[in-house]
Amino acid sequence: MNYKNEKQILNIIKFTPPLFIISISIIITIFLYTEKQLALEEEKDQIKTQFIKSNKELIKKDVDKLYNFIKITQKETEKKLKEEIKQRVKEAHRTANAIYSINKDIKSEEEIKRLIKEALVHIRFNENRGYYFIYSLNNYECILLPIARKFEGKSFYNFKDGKGEFLTRKIVAQIKKEKEGYLSWWHHKPDDKINQYKKIGFNMHFEPYDWFIGTGEYFVDYEKTVKNEILEYVKKLSSSLNSYYFILDYDGKVLTSNKKNSKNLTIKESNKKELISIAKSGAGYLSYDNSENATTKNSIKTSYSKGLNEWKWVISRDFQQDEIEKLFKVKKEELNRKFDTNVIFIFNLTAILTLILLAISLYISKLLKFKFEKYKNDIKEKILENDRQQHMLAQQSKMAAMGEMLGNIAHQWRQPLSMITTAASGMKMQKEFDSLDDETFNRSVDNITNSAQYLSKTIDDFRNFFKTEKVSSHIKIASVLEKTLKLTKEQFKSNQIKEIEEIEDFEIYGVENELIQALINILNNSRDVLLTKKQERVIQIKTYIEDNKGILKITDNGGGIKEDIIDKVFEPYFTTKHKAQGTGIGLYMTEEIIKKHLEASIRIKNTTLIIKGIEYKGLESKIVFNIES
Repeated sequence: MNYKNEKQILNIIKFTPPLFIISISIIITIFLYTEKQLALEEEKDQIKTQFIKSNKELIKKDVDKLYNFIKITQKETEKKLKEEIKQRVKEAHRTANAIYSINKDIKSEEEIKRLIKEALVHIRFNENRGYYFIYSLNNYECILLPIARKFEGKSFYNFKDGKGEFLTRKIVAQIKKEKEGYLSWWHHKPDDKINQYKKIGFNMHFEPYDWFIGTGEYFVDYEKTVKNEILEYVKKLSSSLNSYYFILDYDGKVLTSNKKNSKNLTIKESNKKELISIAKSGAGYLSYDNSENATTKNSIKTSYSKGLNEWKWVISRDFQQDEIEKLFKVKKEELNRKFDTNVIFIFNLTAILTLILLAISLYISKLLKFKFEKYKNDIKEKILENDRQQHMLAQQSKMAAMGEMLGNIAHQWRQPLSMITTAASGMKMQKEFDSLDDETFNRSVDNITNSAQYLSKTIDDFRNFFKTEKVSSHIKIASVLEKTLKLTKEQFKSNQIKEIEEIEDFEIYGVENELIQALINILNNSRDVLLTKKQERVIQIKTYIEDNKGILKITDNGGGIKEDIIDKVFEPYFTTKHKAQGTGIGLYMTEEIIKKHLEASIRIKNTTLIIKGIEYKGLESKIVFNIES
């Protein structure tokens, strides 16, 4: 590292903190501004959401309250109707009794009956729909029927209601048994002869003449009155321009509204259809454009509607969302004030921190310069030390390999040298006894020559292995294994180690001698382990292609390695052998060669090897190559 680079680093250390603080302050300011805008939008959304949520809950509560009130009113309608007609009949009964009591001793029966009829015939109630009728219990004769006086004096014994039941007979039977009571029947209206309507009546026994006095009311007519009362009630409920009730029928007609200036209430047909659809399915909300009825453009109305299916009503209450803008305007002013305060604070804080950090950074830069120089020198020392160790490991590995090779040379030269010595001694002895013939001489010379050539070839094989050039080339795995096994075969043969080969050739790229050295290291480790075993000694060598990778497996039956140390075998100076037998750098250098120089991978694991039906534990070394296609 030169002085210029060091100066640049120190300048970075000196000026980075203040620049960093200034940059951070600018970023924070931008962030605050962005946050303010986001906060405004978020607040707006929250205000809108909360406003809509609270108003939705409010209008739902109001609609449910009105709905429940109507349901209670509906439930009480028949009861109320019965009470009213009962009171009317009792009034008529008291009137008839009064006339009878006053005149029974001074006037004839016919005269009293006429007075009673004249007193009751013109009385109307329930919006002029209600009237009194009188019938005789003995002969079912009609005494009074104000709406059809032509039937007075006639028998109604066989009179049937709209459902085909003998109505007069039922009333007479009830009166004779109970003296008074309610009764329901079906009959058409005077203005509608086609449809049948439910009618509720109350009848009471008039004992002086054995009559029953009664009245009846069509339930639908009375219910209509109740409906009108409810609609008027809704119209009088409190409201505002932004929230009000309205009731539609299922045909889309506006029945009532408590909106101020409700004459201006208009709802689009499409919105009516949606409101009616929601009501028919139960209840729900609907938001829609209400610009036509609002003072602002893009005004949105939200309604909650609930269906009253018995009356085919849509009960609704709504609210305008225009009020949100007013709430948001107040919040925006508040956030702006908060933002201005924060920005001023950040600027002041940034200025103070910048000055402080500039002073601190000047001091730190001087301190770091000293530390930096020391650290740089320490790194140089570590690099030199590491280089020395790597060189020493390489030398140790090479010397170990040379020692192994010298042993192999000795094994391979022993037999040829013995043959040369034997042939030369034999010729010399035969020459001394003058028994050396040409054929024996030629055969002995040929043996000496062949043995010498074998020795020469062996020298060439080992010389090629010890070549120092590290030139990468395309190499065949079968050729590499052939050369490797040629260098080790004599030692394996002399130690009764059998080699089993299953070779599928493939091509890789790398330094041939280094791969041979790595393979020899693996084979020698297997050999050393097998020499400690009194059993059949086998090393299996197998190559094949799998998933576009070249695989080389070397497996022995030497018993394997303890699992707790198997992960350490590639560490430098780690060995399972006695100190006199190994240095622990063979497999370390093997891994270095395979990974760094051949760009391959190596893995070892304990496995089993079956030989002649016998299962042995052993060690498998697996090398995975990138093959050349």
